[in-house]
Amino acid sequence: MRIPLKQMTDLVRYLSRKKRSGEKYFPLVLMLEPLHACNLACIGCGRIVEYKDTIRDQMPLDEALGAADEADAPIVSICGGEPLMYKHIVALTKGLIERRRHVQICTNALLLERFVKHVEPNPYLSFNVHIDGMKETHDRVVDRDGVFDTCVKMIKMLKEKKYRVQTNTTVFRETTADELEELIKMLTALKVDGMLVTPGYHYQVLTNDIYLKNDEMPAKFRRVKKLAEDYKIINTPIYLEYLTGDRDLLCSPWTTVTRNPRGWKGPCYLITNGHYQSFKEMHAATDWEYYRTKQDFRCRDCKLHSGFEGTTALEFGKDVRDSYKMVRHALS
Repeated sequence: MRIPLKQMTDLVRYLSRKKRSGEKYFPLVLMLEPLHACNLACIGCGRIVEYKDTIRDQMPLDEALGAADEADAPIVSICGGEPLMYKHIVALTKGLIERRRHVQICTNALLLERFVKHVEPNPYLSFNVHIDGMKETHDRVVDRDGVFDTCVKMIKMLKEKKYRVQTNTTVFRETTADELEELIKMLTALKVDGMLVTPGYHYQVLTNDIYLKNDEMPAKFRRVKKLAEDYKIINTPIYLEYLTGDRDLLCSPWTTVTRNPRGWKGPCYLITNGHYQSFKEMHAATDWEYYRTKQDFRCRDCKLHSGFEGTTALEFGKDVRDSYKMVRHALS
């Protein structure tokens, strides 16, 4: 994916160190969920269903920082829930930056104005603003009027203050390719630093029919692949070829690990077999090859970037043509 030079070089060093040590299964990204509560109730969110009994729980600050030390991943994505509702969010962000972790705060933008009063722009900090379409679509998905306008306002504010800003757009069954193009052009005009476009994923706890099936993905993502030639689409070309059906990819679920108030979630961000008290316990309890080869029925329609973009990073250098595509993408 297109990432800042410092983050790229740190990631390359980390990958080289892990491979030299002979490790096969190691995380690239820690999905740190210090809470599951949110100030929205999006129609496609599985967290508010899966964790309804512990929705008010929040991780102690030392546990949240300790999770980053345990995983030792170079990138920490603070998510949830809405992470800006976490009572220690300022201290957590500063603590991770002090540890030289590349911090991405995934947010719906509603509380951003308050947060930036306490945390200045930093090369190790970026925001990932959730925006699922143009005004009508986004406000319907988040089930609240006016949220789209707030997102646009907050993106403008962040860019004016010199923060790094990316966006995350989930493509559902009813999302049209034309709307995706309109959104990408609008976000480009706002000067965002990158746009992640990913298919909606079916949490095991949800039963609604809003998600793309495998045979529905190629048509919509062919347009995204074409747009990626001219716009700051974060998806790597290898991952986009997977979404358009032009190649197959195995999953690397261990590259993105999740820690939340109940413990280390395994085996992956979407599937919950259990929660473990330590990172080592979760690792030892998981048959990574079983999930890598998508043998579990719950993996059938999943093409979420968290597992497959990890594969593209791990496979870099094994195929000359693919490596060329990745380098050209990163430098464009």
